[in-house]
Amino acid sequence: MLLACTLVLLGATENTHDRKLHFTAIIPTIYLHGYGGGAASTNKMIAAAEKSGRAQKTLTINVSQDGQLHLQGTWSWSEKNPIVQVIFDDNTAEIPTEAAWLKQVVNYLHQHYNMQKFNVVTHSMSGPVTYYWAVHLRQKNGPVLNKFVPIAGPFNGVIYIDDTPNQNSLESSGKPTSQNTAYRDYFKFRSRFPRQTKVLNIFGNLEDGTNSDGLVTNVSARSLAYLIRGHVASYQELMVKGANAQHSLLHNHNTTVDQAVINFLWPK
Repeated sequence: MLLACTLVLLGATENTHDRKLHFTAIIPTIYLHGYGGGAASTNKMIAAAEKSGRAQKTLTINVSQDGQLHLQGTWSWSEKNPIVQVIFDDNTAEIPTEAAWLKQVVNYLHQHYNMQKFNVVTHSMSGPVTYYWAVHLRQKNGPVLNKFVPIAGPFNGVIYIDDTPNQNSLESSGKPTSQNTAYRDYFKFRSRFPRQTKVLNIFGNLEDGTNSDGLVTNVSARSLAYLIRGHVASYQELMVKGANAQHSLLHNHNTTVDQAVINFLWPK
């Protein structure tokens, strides 16, 4: 059930009509943290994007446990690629709950800024959160998911919970030989995923024999392909290798990841 939404606006004084006119021509990017994460999970990726000169953080939206949206920041009228950092105060909520909160954020930006298209960059569980939103909660006539960048997304299990390194595999078609309950649900509703979306799936391989980033196996992350490949505008993968491919290090001053995200979202 979608939670009621109350807004607390801080530092936002623009005329609503002017904001709508401005937002029509731009594509914002939403950054989402994973399970147990927070601002620190996306701060450094956002800083790298700003340093590149191709994007600028404009808003931070905190979503409280009862579904209130607390906004901080001011739009830069000259910025074509605004970044919206979203933080869930309850950072251990279930996927359907966080997907409902994401829906509230998307609806708010659509209603107040006339957002027509947007990108999403996720780390860990917020990848499945975004997928769940896309197939279960997305409004057909609402904003279009333009580009989706899941980083270390556990689309078919998490090590220590319902996955074990080197126990699952992908068939030649990309279909995982073992599928958890959530994945079977994702597959059932895969046709609902927006066809206009371009996807860059980033995952890590520590090269320590586990074929994982220490928490998410490569098979789990790559299981996304079987759900959407052929149904979206484009799909590509990037495997990051070595010690810096550890689950949390993928979003922590990881220049390989940062540059890949920047080039994919805002090519020169």
